[in-house]
Amino acid sequence: MRPKTYLLPTVFLLSLLTSCKNGDESSTGLDRPMEILPVDSSTVCISGQEAGPYQRFYRPQQGFVGDPMPYYNVNDNKFYLFYLYENANRHPIYSTRTSDYGTFEGYTEVLSSGAVGSQDEWIGTGSFIKKGTLYYCFYTGHNNVFTPAEKIMLATSTDLMNWTKQPAMALQAAAGYDQNNFRDPQVYWDEGRNAYVMLVTTRKDGKGTLARYQSTDLSSWSMIEPLVATTGTVEKYGIETDAELLECPDLFKMGNKWYLLFSRINRDEHRKTFYRVADSPDGPWTICRDSEGHHETFDGRYLYAGKTASDGTTRYLSGWCSTGQTVNNNNELPWAGNLISHQLVQGASGRLYPKIPEALNSKFNKEVAFEKLSNVGQVSESNKTYSLTAQSGGRSYAQFNRNTSSVKVTMTIDASQSSKFGFSFGACDDPTEVYSIAFDLTSSNRWNMPALFMNKEARDGGGSKTELNFTPLTVPTNRIFNVKIIIEKSIGIVYVNDRVAFTNRIYKMDQNPWTIFADQGTVQVNGLKIEKSS
Repeated sequence: MRPKTYLLPTVFLLSLLTSCKNGDESSTGLDRPMEILPVDSSTVCISGQEAGPYQRFYRPQQGFVGDPMPYYNVNDNKFYLFYLYENANRHPIYSTRTSDYGTFEGYTEVLSSGAVGSQDEWIGTGSFIKKGTLYYCFYTGHNNVFTPAEKIMLATSTDLMNWTKQPAMALQAAAGYDQNNFRDPQVYWDEGRNAYVMLVTTRKDGKGTLARYQSTDLSSWSMIEPLVATTGTVEKYGIETDAELLECPDLFKMGNKWYLLFSRINRDEHRKTFYRVADSPDGPWTICRDSEGHHETFDGRYLYAGKTASDGTTRYLSGWCSTGQTVNNNNELPWAGNLISHQLVQGASGRLYPKIPEALNSKFNKEVAFEKLSNVGQVSESNKTYSLTAQSGGRSYAQFNRNTSSVKVTMTIDASQSSKFGFSFGACDDPTEVYSIAFDLTSSNRWNMPALFMNKEARDGGGSKTELNFTPLTVPTNRIFNVKIIIEKSIGIVYVNDRVAFTNRIYKMDQNPWTIFADQGTVQVNGLKIEKSS
């Protein structure tokens, strides 16, 4: 589905930076001068237009990023972020590049959609791999007037930028597989088979399935046992999921574990990027469970089609954040938007945790002045440390000034005496529409687990709430949260304890005042700091 082109507010890049144990030395700010600029203490609502390019959450100035297909090129030590380009077209593949996920360069069409009436009149997601001196792009050719509507196609290149289509490659679904849902090829090297393996998203016997093929030369392919979604006992070749289709699969090895990523197409609140873990690429593929419970996702519903690339040391996940704030009648967000990337860290139990890429974190290195404009309820302040105690009738909050440039905000929250607190955006002089990022440390919500929520609120804590997004939250024993929120224009990403990432689209967020609030008990906010790029 094509996204609308929205007129958005300008940049308010707010990041709540953490001091987690992996060592954010670059974010301590101890050797950074404070930039003393006038603080805008006005509270009138601003609804400016979102102008100019994105610097941190890449998006072409005209058009949008669809399904990313990241690839690391050892020849120039850069990550190539190929993506389906959405601009009222038929989704040709474009590319941008980065060395660190903090800065992006380039805006180039690398593979055009086919002529009207051809199999690849529309291009769908694929993957990139190199053999010898030749690069291979396996992609989806889509034309819904054909039967089958989708086939797997191939283009090759010697430089990653100039591609030649190879029409002899047009792989279609075998008998018994869904002929019209046969897409998103992912090709990887399987060391156990000493061969390349291709995963293809499809259905078989009414179940979400990854058809599998193997090849020694990337030209001749033979079928092998598929991987099939199951909600029962998970055995070899099984994937523990109820996904109707496992879109945009990505399979890789990290340490001694294999990981399978997919995006769950089901039209409900769990339409997001999931992962499973196994000891073998043949499975069984199960949810990662440990003493902290189970772990299935990297983010909320605003990160879709996530796939990864690694330089051999660090692995990054890249997906897209929709242009929309709310879902349509099919419970879908508009297709395509901005590129969102998280660094992935492997835990001792095999879990994968998202954190802010180090280069992105270090971009914000100039501290700026800020001011508490007002407060409601029980709020005390001492040397930029704040204590907020919820009122008997509801929320207490501290309101802070608007920011007119990209910023990063860092804080540590002691919630040892609270279970419900968070931040609200759009907290200006018209309280009829406020968006909150709410921490709920209880299991009494509708998901029966601690979680982060994004809610649309009729008033700041005093009216009706509509849940727009959620993601599970890991609660440490000491209930101390090191938080980073990155906000650029209408995108806000909350990082918590290098364990949780939460991406949202909030059009009223930038350029307006914001708050820290307590809805239950008392929270202590320490080390509040705002930084922008130098």
